[in-house]
Amino acid sequence: MANLTENQKIILIAITGGLLTGGSFLGVMWARGKIDEEKAKIQSLDQRIAEAEGKKARIPQDEKDVIILRENVSEYVKILPEDSELTDFARTVNSFATQAGISLRSLTPGQKSGGGRSAFSKYSYNMAFSGTLWQFMKFINSFESYRRFVSIPTFGLAAGKPEGGDKATEEVVHGFNLTVETYTYNQRAGGRGPVKIVNYRAKRDRLREEIYRARAKISVGKYNFSGARARRDIFVDPRVRKDSFDKNAGPGIALKQQLTMVDKLARKVKSLEERYQQAEQTSILLLKFELIREVKKGIKEIEDRLSKLEEENVITYNPYRLRLQREVREPMANLRAKVRGKGPNTNVGIPMPALKGILKFMEDALIDGRIHEAIAKYEVAQEGLNFSEGDDRLAIARRIRDLHKKAIIAQDFARIRLNIQGVILIDNGISTVIINGRTYQEGDAIEEHLFLKEITPESVEFLYKGLVISKKQQ
Repeated sequence: MANLTENQKIILIAITGGLLTGGSFLGVMWARGKIDEEKAKIQSLDQRIAEAEGKKARIPQDEKDVIILRENVSEYVKILPEDSELTDFARTVNSFATQAGISLRSLTPGQKSGGGRSAFSKYSYNMAFSGTLWQFMKFINSFESYRRFVSIPTFGLAAGKPEGGDKATEEVVHGFNLTVETYTYNQRAGGRGPVKIVNYRAKRDRLREEIYRARAKISVGKYNFSGARARRDIFVDPRVRKDSFDKNAGPGIALKQQLTMVDKLARKVKSLEERYQQAEQTSILLLKFELIREVKKGIKEIEDRLSKLEEENVITYNPYRLRLQREVREPMANLRAKVRGKGPNTNVGIPMPALKGILKFMEDALIDGRIHEAIAKYEVAQEGLNFSEGDDRLAIARRIRDLHKKAIIAQDFARIRLNIQGVILIDNGISTVIINGRTYQEGDAIEEHLFLKEITPESVEFLYKGLVISKKQQ
């Protein structure tokens, strides 16, 4: 170093300083890299800790969900058949075929899949049969409504042809092939078994109500097939000669007349639906009873008309049969279900002012001879006349019922032919009257339950079934 010149010393110091500076820089960069790696590790650990904390926070809810599901799993898998039930599956299919009316030609078990470590084992069956389109749909619906889970992944149809020009298209027989699948559940499958939950029984007991609520929500949706509903078979050519409809309809029932009948019935149903809506909306109790009574009477009349049309095979044109089903039969069924059991609340009954009004109306109607009006008023109100002992309205209701009985007797009396042809009045003796060509005296029996009570200058009084009825002389 002593032999170096001044310039060489400066250069050596510069080189040494540069090396030291470069080394320091590289050391700093290396340290910063290490720091970044550690920060990344810390961030990853923080994220994992946060996820773990989140999972830890969810443990109570997850345990709750698992307990509820575990306690109800037996309800969920009830739709899956036991292994022993599979042996009866052929009998079940035959039963469905009989109910649907199809002709089952073959039933072949397919290949089993699953099993072993799988919780579910799949079984499939292939079948071939023949029947109408509506029989096929009813057969399919039997599986859909079956208490066990059955799926239908594939089916095929070979369209048939009508056997003659006059045969109804809905009676055409087709060929079908069908594959159905079902599953069994193996609760011991899966290897490790269920996760252990600490204090399971105590936690289960605390969740008892929630377990039952969840169980109550378990249901299997079903669809009830309602038949052809006047729809045509889409696999049959619908083009039929127009005159064949008139021929099948019977003498004098042309297409125009069929349409008129359907329209008339559809309008009546619409009218009944409107009456029912009025009954639902009104707050006047007597009006509600009267409207419901009219609706029930109208339903009976339309049902009688439908039965007659069906018996006489009047509506034969398929589009009109479809309208009859959609616009008359189905709305009628819905309306019948709505009004079934409809009537007054017997715990409430008719208010006192309305009761007194009914009583006054019936008394005036009977005095004036308007017997039918008195009976009709009672029929409207009769379901609202049920009162318990101690209710002030009970006495009025009994008087109304008594007037109704008298009205019925008077109505029966009015049907008896009594032609008063002459009267002989004797002041101090027994008067005589000529009725229907025969002579009777006061106290005589005219026929069963009918007696001559008294003869006056203006009228003749009769005693009929305990009721005194006066009949004016002509």
